[in-house]
Amino acid sequence: MALSDLRREMVLDAIAEFDRLGRDTFLEEYGYRRAIGYFLVHGGRRYDSKAIAGVAYRGVSGRPLRPDEFSGGNATVARVLGDLGFEVTKPGQAVTVPSVEDLLQKVDSLRPALSPRTGAQKRHQPLTLLWAIGRAARDEPRLTPWESTHRELGQLIEDFGLEEDRPSPEFPVLWLYHHGLWDLPGHTDVPRASGSPAQRWVREQRPDSGLRPWAHEIVAGQEDVRARIVVRLLSAYFHGVDHNALLARIGLKPAVIRDGSSTPGRVESIVERVIRDSLLAEQVKRAHDYRCQICGDRLVLHRGFYAEGAHIRPLGKPHNGPDEPGNLLCLCPNHHVLFDWGMLTIQADLTVMDMASGTPLGLLRLAPNHEINPEHLAYHRKVVTEQG
Repeated sequence: MALSDLRREMVLDAIAEFDRLGRDTFLEEYGYRRAIGYFLVHGGRRYDSKAIAGVAYRGVSGRPLRPDEFSGGNATVARVLGDLGFEVTKPGQAVTVPSVEDLLQKVDSLRPALSPRTGAQKRHQPLTLLWAIGRAARDEPRLTPWESTHRELGQLIEDFGLEEDRPSPEFPVLWLYHHGLWDLPGHTDVPRASGSPAQRWVREQRPDSGLRPWAHEIVAGQEDVRARIVVRLLSAYFHGVDHNALLARIGLKPAVIRDGSSTPGRVESIVERVIRDSLLAEQVKRAHDYRCQICGDRLVLHRGFYAEGAHIRPLGKPHNGPDEPGNLLCLCPNHHVLFDWGMLTIQADLTVMDMASGTPLGLLRLAPNHEINPEHLAYHRKVVTEQG
């Protein structure tokens, strides 16, 4: 009997049965006691690791193992499950599953090295994440052999990195491992991402690697979160790069905002009310990660984030603006009101002006695949601001 013969799909089958039967019934069915130290963490839930491994072994021998046929613990069950890419907690370790906000925080706290020539941030780390997100979106395996990682990621860095970047995927893989986003199953002596010894370690170990299970499950299963991360990475690190070409290269479709309507419909009631396309406004807000295009803030509510879709050329009479992406901004409530009343205006070069003080507030924040029509900005300056 060798637990090392287990395969990942066998463990997933046991997890699925655990979910179907419930913990107590599953443990009673196979004669296992509740775990008190080692838990397998998967999909936001925790599982008794020894029981899962024992039941999964039926895929090897044709029957599950009894509890007295093998020992649990760090040297056996935890090691084997860890080698298969699962996370297993140890005694005294809190069983916490990172959230979407944890993932976004880690994405926002990348620390790429700076180009000594231009001072620009290098793109190794964001390209590694985009590559892994693309794999998750295509439902490809989480873990990739080092030969494939080195070839695919190295070529991506060469094609979309800075001009002087060397295609060295060893460094972002090691850095993201210590940052808590990357997984190198079976390895505990992982060096820091610095110098030739680090590169030599990776080339000698040739590890399978990929996103941590919890991060992979989020980006594979939640398209909206995946889109938010991609927008953040493209906006922060890929100025001057053809975003659509990069997305196509990693197998992600560009986020498409619907065309909307140049003549939004109206319904007759006691007064005429313009029918706004709420889905269109939501898509624009998502494209900006619910952050105000003027101040960058976003409101956090119990049910998620909040921002408002602001029409540049108002929809109602006498303006009759179109309900389409080029006529929409994502704003916080305060700046939405000020903009609607002409107290804020946006110059042709996208400088935001405070009309009360006559001072610039900075440039309007932009997002990939959301182009603002300059004609609507000109209309707002001329009609809403000057005549308001």
